[in-house]
Amino acid sequence: MNHATRVLALDLDDTLLRSDKSVSAANLAAIERWFDCGHAIVVATGRPPRSVPPVLPDLLRYVPRIVYNGAQAIVDDQVVYARPLPADDVRHMLEWAESSGERWYIGLEIDDTLYVNRNFPKPGHFEVADLMQLWKQPTYKMIFFFPEGRGDIEPLLAAVPPTTRSLVTPKFDIVQLCAASADKSTALDYLLSQQGRSLDMAVAIGDDINDVEMVRCSGVGVAVENALPEVKAVADWIVPDNNADGVAFTINRLLA
Repeated sequence: MNHATRVLALDLDDTLLRSDKSVSAANLAAIERWFDCGHAIVVATGRPPRSVPPVLPDLLRYVPRIVYNGAQAIVDDQVVYARPLPADDVRHMLEWAESSGERWYIGLEIDDTLYVNRNFPKPGHFEVADLMQLWKQPTYKMIFFFPEGRGDIEPLLAAVPPTTRSLVTPKFDIVQLCAASADKSTALDYLLSQQGRSLDMAVAIGDDINDVEMVRCSGVGVAVENALPEVKAVADWIVPDNNADGVAFTINRLLA
């Protein structure tokens, strides 16, 4: 990668992916043109590693990936960057949930497997386990699920230690907890630093609360039209939504 190369940090859900989880022909053509011009792409998603390949087009099969909202970065199928939750914070939140008197549905993302404390209707594979037996394992995301809709979460948020951060989005009935040091921007900065580069050379495009830092800190920050107001507020450009080829619009503008 030479210093003339630009890097596009590309969110997946509701950004590159249409609502039906497909990638449009226009976006694919623009990505191919981007590569043909000698530029690079990093996928940056909140998804766990296992759920990224099924939605990636062939053009993006071998690009670096930021996963778990920035808690891991993967290059050539190897984890090169990791920011798990502090184990004591995981234990603290499990103990708090147990003592709260509420019936919580909790998941821990460990070694690319989701472990949950009880069975409930949820798409995707998971394993039911005693989470108190797992708290010492490197956990890249802790998730509080609300299968019947999210109610008052203020007591939960108030219990989160300062070394952990919470991610709350209106797009999903969950609360995600990650290490305070884990975000897409920091992971992207690490990947670029390995090439002697900085975020100034990056273009970042996203839509959700976990994209805010990456969009704000990159050389060019882009929000698709369907993005949350928090993302639009820090973006340099607002482009068409994920169902109207916003990624292609971005690439074509950059290459014009």
